[in-house]
Amino acid sequence: MPKRTAMAQTDILVIIKKLRKERGFSQADMAEALHVALKTYQNIEGGITRIDIDRLDQIAEVLGVGVYDLLGKETRASKDMPQLISEEKELYHKIIHDKEAYIAQLEDSIRFYRELLRENIAF
Repeated sequence: MPKRTAMAQTDILVIIKKLRKERGFSQADMAEALHVALKTYQNIEGGITRIDIDRLDQIAEVLGVGVYDLLGKETRASKDMPQLISEEKELYHKIIHDKEAYIAQLEDSIRFYRELLRENIAF
């Protein structure tokens, strides 16, 4: 199964590169349009950085195609894409929230131990 996923990503990247060249866009043009560094875009197109659903949608928009055109699928199933993007964004927000809560817990622990150390020094 992982081989199929890797193959599908390779196919998507071939389509992205083909469409980019057909439209006369350089990798620098794509990076600028996506508001990322050139190296970041090169890593995306080179398969080093995995493309998330939201980024795939952005690339499709820059290239003037639908996401399913990049996936090589018929557009009849494209009604599912907004839901997938929404679910992915919700998970990103959850990760950020959980990370912030964990940082707050660590900060509380540090304050607590600093106070303990101050009390021990005072005795």
